[in-house]
Amino acid sequence: MYDDYNGIPRNPMAYGMLALLCGVLGTIVVFLLPDLSLIAAALGAVGMIVGGFAIGVANRFPGKERMQYMAISAVGIMLSVLAFMFGFVNSFSF
Repeated sequence: MYDDYNGIPRNPMAYGMLALLCGVLGTIVVFLLPDLSLIAAALGAVGMIVGGFAIGVANRFPGKERMQYMAISAVGIMLSVLAFMFGFVNSFSF
């Protein structure tokens, strides 16, 4: 898959799914394993970075699939923000 900006091969589905995976894993860790909340914060941070990149890559693709890629990335970013916030707060609360 080549984007229409500069012809570099990129896969927006892989980046979006990676962001979604980081968000889901971070959210699961922060709520089920509160002792590992710093790991959840790290997963959330990685998910936000990858999700932002995934939205940028998906925005360059023409067609209807672009909205699906962006939606997957957006859900991944939202879950990553949730995991980052709760993980950061839980890791430093006494």
